[in-house]
Amino acid sequence: MSPITTRSPEFEIDMKTKQIFFNAATVCMVAVAVMMTQAMFNGSVNAEQRNDGAGGDLRQRVADLEDRQDENDVEFVLVDRTLADLNARINANDADIRAQARSGRAVSESIGRLEKRAKTLEAQQRSLAEMVKRMSLRQ
Repeated sequence: MSPITTRSPEFEIDMKTKQIFFNAATVCMVAVAVMMTQAMFNGSVNAEQRNDGAGGDLRQRVADLEDRQDENDVEFVLVDRTLADLNARINANDADIRAQARSGRAVSESIGRLEKRAKTLEAQQRSLAEMVKRMSLRQ
């Protein structure tokens, strides 16, 4: 077997490894985004609790909470869009990886057919060489 044919399984393993690594990196990015969002919300909650402890008008506190809820809704939409974009990227990358894997298999199969053809041609060449030798010995 030629070295090119033996690389085919390595190519597939390499592609699978890249896919796993990319998916892991994407999950890590999502986790970091969620942690950052939680940290941001946690800071505002802590600030709210300190301000609420000082007393204050109930209507003002409700209005402040509504404002914060609106801000949180906007931030949630941004995080949701980001996650949707990341999901779309993952799906596109998965499709690309599958297409490249199919292409790699097609190349590997083509190489296999070429190797068989080369062996056939080599056998024919040896046969012709033997025939020429025999003919030259007759003369």
